[in-house]
Amino acid sequence: MKKSSYELLGQDPKWVKKLLFAGVFIQENKLHAIFDRYNEMTSKQWLLMATMTSFTDAPDLSMLAKVMGCSRQNVKKLALSLEKQGYVILEKSPKDARSLCVVMSKQGLRFRKDMEELTDEVHQALFSEFSNEEITQYYQLSIKLMHGIDHLEVFFKNRQKGAEG
Repeated sequence: MKKSSYELLGQDPKWVKKLLFAGVFIQENKLHAIFDRYNEMTSKQWLLMATMTSFTDAPDLSMLAKVMGCSRQNVKKLALSLEKQGYVILEKSPKDARSLCVVMSKQGLRFRKDMEELTDEVHQALFSEFSNEEITQYYQLSIKLMHGIDHLEVFFKNRQKGAEG
C-alpha cells in the first residue's frame, strides 16, 4: 500500500505539531460541512441540542455556553434560531428572572429521539478506522488537548497583558 504524503511527512515532530494544530480546524470545518449538508439543523444547533441533554433541569444560556465552550451571546443566537424553528422554548429561569432557560419543545424532543437512533450509525461511520484501544487512547489524548487549550488561553492572556503593560 502506498503511503500518503501525511504519513511520509509524519516523521518530523515539528511538522506533525503544525499538522495536528491545523488539523483540528480542518476536521471541524469538514464535520460542519458534512453535518450541515445532510441534516435539518446546523452542527452548532445540533451541539446545543445535544448539550441540553446533559442537564437534568432546563439549562440557562450561561450554563450551555460554559459546556459548549463559546459565548453566552453565541448560545442565545443559536437558541433564538432553534426557537423560531420550533425546537426549543426560551423562558425566564424560575431561579433568576434575569436568566433565560432553554427548554426542548415537543418537536425538539422528537428530533432528539430521532438523533439518538442515528447516533450509533454516525459513530460507526466516523470511528470505523479505529480499534477500541485507539478510541480509548484518542479520548485520553483529547482530554490532554483540552488542557492544552486551557494553557493556550492563559498564554494569550499573558501575552496580551504584556503588550498592554
